[in-house]
Amino acid sequence: MALMIDDEHVQIIMRILRDAGEPISNREMEAQTRELLGDKWKRSWQITNSCIRTALSSVGVVSHPRRGLWGLEAQAEEKLATLEGIDIWAEHIRIRDAKRAKDAEPLAPKPAPEKRDLLTLTKKLVETWGPPGYEHRIREIIREEVSDLADEIWIDGLGNLICRVGAGGPKVLIAAHMDEIGLMANYQEPDSGYLRFASLGGLRKDTLNGNRVLFEDGTVGVIAVQDGGGKALTDFYIDVQADGGGNATPVGQPAGFMREMQVRGSRIVAKSLDDRIGCVVAIEAMRRLGRQTPNELYFAFTVQEEVGLRGAKTAAQGLRPDIGIAIDVTGSGDQIRGRKMQVKLGGGAAIKVHDPGLIVPVAIKNWMIDRCEADRIPYQLELLAGGTTDASAIQMADAGVPSGCISIPTRYLHTTSETVDAGDVRACIDLLAGLLANDIAI
Repeated sequence: MALMIDDEHVQIIMRILRDAGEPISNREMEAQTRELLGDKWKRSWQITNSCIRTALSSVGVVSHPRRGLWGLEAQAEEKLATLEGIDIWAEHIRIRDAKRAKDAEPLAPKPAPEKRDLLTLTKKLVETWGPPGYEHRIREIIREEVSDLADEIWIDGLGNLICRVGAGGPKVLIAAHMDEIGLMANYQEPDSGYLRFASLGGLRKDTLNGNRVLFEDGTVGVIAVQDGGGKALTDFYIDVQADGGGNATPVGQPAGFMREMQVRGSRIVAKSLDDRIGCVVAIEAMRRLGRQTPNELYFAFTVQEEVGLRGAKTAAQGLRPDIGIAIDVTGSGDQIRGRKMQVKLGGGAAIKVHDPGLIVPVAIKNWMIDRCEADRIPYQLELLAGGTTDASAIQMADAGVPSGCISIPTRYLHTTSETVDAGDVRACIDLLAGLLANDIAI
């Protein structure tokens, strides 16, 4: 493909920018390009848009007033007049190769980073506070972990942490949610001072009594239940009394549960493994890739999954991926008198086939199975009768996104003692890294 400065596509882009008179978004540019090119518009033109933007930006014609926008530099017309005959595609290749050469140059020695094994990273994430809508602490922890693992990192309007790795190939959105189940203190009893509360996510009433919660301001509360109660959330209250009978925190404070992580052989027992262990899988897959992939990857550490998959919805609408992959926990069928389910701890990565919110396209399911068999990764098939993941939100973006899910088998979901097997976690890392390191043809 040779695109000269007077190429039809280049001229269309310049015409759109001139007519707009102000910066426009990637989405608007794509829509107008599609309208003006008609039948000529294909997926390849999306790539062409990116190449033209890179080249015209380097020669001072197109500007990036902020991420995701197109604009014209000052004196753009005069600069453009001096560029006649320049091959835009060649200019893009030159810029790309120069960047790759620079990236390949040996860096000055830096202090050796602290070595973190799987358990160290998991403990750090699961013990960090972050109920739905209040993910700022866990987001900063994850941002530190991935700062050197991505080509570009930003936070979107809802609070998702998005990390781009690679460019030019199929766009893949990988979503793991940062939030954990929690609660919001919404009423104070006038006589006792006990706090009533609403749920932030799916609280299990059979596990609440006696649990401790940590409020954002540092106050520790104890959940108790009225005599004879326990069937309704209104039967529970939180004791936050301080010395002298005064309360240590007011209403309007969010809280998350408190519990240290424990390790029992290969088993990891902790709160908020849903879905901090999915975040671990995503981070470790990024580490394996080392920013090398033939695809264009967007790792989204999403917010507010527990209250309606909200972060995944906005991330998918903003990024418009070609493929979606959620990384999340799933139930297990190996508990006494538990649900009938094929998934078990120690059985390997769980490849989702179906849940109430997602029927996985056969091509996506087979893509994951083929990778497991090619790399000898232990796997099992997941058919979940209740619950869903970020993948069900991603699949509904725009005209539809073929989406799947890699699941980590977990016992005692939505309790402070969720349990996973480290071998299953490693199998999920192997599978995700293997999928993303290779060319995708689905």
